[in-house]
Amino acid sequence: MEKTYDINIESTILSSIIYSPILLQKYINKINQDIFFLPLHKKIIMIFLELFHNNKIIDETIILNKLGKEFENDLLYIISKKPIINIDDYLEILNDLYLKREMRSLALEITNSLNSPTSGLELQSKVNIKTEQLLQNNQIKIFEINNIEDIEDKEIEFICKSWLPIPKKTVSLISAPGGTGKSWLILQLAIKTIQEDNLEKVFLWLSEDPKEISKNRFNKIFTEILNIQDDSIKLKIDISDSSTIQFLYENQRKIEISPLFIQFKTIMQNYDLIILDPLIAFYGADENNNSQARKFMQLFTHWANKENKTIIFIHHSTKNKTQSRGASAFVDAVRTVYELDTIKDANNKEIESNKRIIKLTKDNYGIKNILKTNQIKRVLFPFKNKNELDMNINTIETFDIIHSDF
Repeated sequence: MEKTYDINIESTILSSIIYSPILLQKYINKINQDIFFLPLHKKIIMIFLELFHNNKIIDETIILNKLGKEFENDLLYIISKKPIINIDDYLEILNDLYLKREMRSLALEITNSLNSPTSGLELQSKVNIKTEQLLQNNQIKIFEINNIEDIEDKEIEFICKSWLPIPKKTVSLISAPGGTGKSWLILQLAIKTIQEDNLEKVFLWLSEDPKEISKNRFNKIFTEILNIQDDSIKLKIDISDSSTIQFLYENQRKIEISPLFIQFKTIMQNYDLIILDPLIAFYGADENNNSQARKFMQLFTHWANKENKTIIFIHHSTKNKTQSRGASAFVDAVRTVYELDTIKDANNKEIESNKRIIKLTKDNYGIKNILKTNQIKRVLFPFKNKNELDMNINTIETFDIIHSDF
């Protein structure tokens, strides 16, 4: 039988409120004792609400006095849980589990009534009454409504605006054929973003390369291409080469969201910029299914907007082309798409091997107005000798595009 409660999630929510009581004010309309399963947790929530409504301080000493000394170990266990800043996802899970408990209880009651003289109309009435109670007590917020006067007027902000503009609080896509140099691009992007925007932390999940290889490339970019002396930048960039997690996957013909997605978001709390390479390694459904791809991308676009994250997916392009492969929903869901490719002459021969051409193929936020073009060249690889480096470091060349996807 499927579990209809999660004690760990309940404990984490309680711990988070104890460590940061302001969460109670933020989520006061979503928190009630009914969604908690354990009686002790229900009691603690009631204490929280009592203290909140009486403008009293919420701390473990006051809570323990109200619970009783016999619950000291239980409270210590709750406090030992790592607190989180955003508990929206956990509250949604508890609400869903609560509804399942109520539905199971109703189903059992109806089943027992089938063996009694209760009429069908009475059973139907029971179902209707219970459904109405659940709707009143546990209203689901389908979408948010704001009066236009109450909304703050803001223009889109960008990171790395002078080198490769990426819109903040949203998801962007960089598409490239294999072996083009995408890891060199995103490592330099991470460094330049720290330099230009002074972000606190950047995370790159580079699953296709061993971390030692990524470190070697990082060092070459840092010293040979950018010639940076400030080692403090390195302290703000973390990478991983661990096996990826499929955050959306197919299970017995059903599409499931991995429960690890919430854990991943919690781990990523302190990172401003998150780069995931490649997209397909985190996606376990049908690559060509638009509905499934859209659901996957919505996980990240919602997260980026809600928690002020800038997320970049690196996506493999179709064979021998720069255009993103798979479902069109991957591209449709993002606001910005860059395509990376080699630079070739009229005879289709690669030239300027230390550089790559970056094409802006989707632009919902006016990046073309910043770059003044749809295509740019960027130095991604070390020069052959120091003289060439001194003469050409980070040369930026722009030119018009023949075909535009806008």
